[in-house]
Amino acid sequence: MRNQKLPDPRIAFALALFFSGYGVVLREVLPMAVLLALALGCAAAFGVRFRRLFGRMKRLWQVMGVVALLQSLFAPSGTVLLALRDVPLLTMGGLLKGLAVLFRLALFLTSAALFSCYPPRALIQGMVQLRMPYEAAYMVSIGLRFVPQMGQALRDSLTALQLRGIVIEELGLRKRLQLYAYLLLPAVAASLQNARELAMSMEMRAFRAGRARTSYYRLSLSRWDIVLLCVIFLFTAVVAVGIIIGVIR
Repeated sequence: MRNQKLPDPRIAFALALFFSGYGVVLREVLPMAVLLALALGCAAAFGVRFRRLFGRMKRLWQVMGVVALLQSLFAPSGTVLLALRDVPLLTMGGLLKGLAVLFRLALFLTSAALFSCYPPRALIQGMVQLRMPYEAAYMVSIGLRFVPQMGQALRDSLTALQLRGIVIEELGLRKRLQLYAYLLLPAVAASLQNARELAMSMEMRAFRAGRARTSYYRLSLSRWDIVLLCVIFLFTAVVAVGIIIGVIR
């Protein structure tokens, strides 16, 4: 059973669709920054662990730097902030493009973090009550289960290498890529083995044998959930109208 202080899981699906959808549509940095601030506020209201979330966002600065450098080299625009002779290395346009990519990825991570507040059973039931087939909802929950397992297997392999005295940061790029390829193979093999065992277990339990599936656990929208849904739909419509007016002008 989910925490009663949290909204219905379908509210989380609506918020994730809103933030990720407009994160793809929006191009300007300022509206995306406002949207990211709103997403972080919703995540705080849901009780998301910001320490873990910001730990994942820490690596996005490297992506921003690469995008800003590539944009400045191949499509320079705006004021030149850093140049080598006559070649612009960093421009204002490239910096804004890097910020846009940073905000977009942060929006995706924040939207996904909303689902970490709910148990898998509540998420599955929420997808089923949104008219998604139970098989598809169950496959999504299995995917959410296997991704952390693969990440943990990779972290264990890296820790084992460090205990053997191998410093990955001191290796060259070619050897580092080869090392990551060697580490990825056993992790993928272990995930495939787990998936095979899970498929055999599901077949032995006659998964999808019955025509109709019922559930004792049902989700119900409270008054506050309905109010939140109305606010989300209203805000979505307002932002859509604003984008359409901006395109027309």
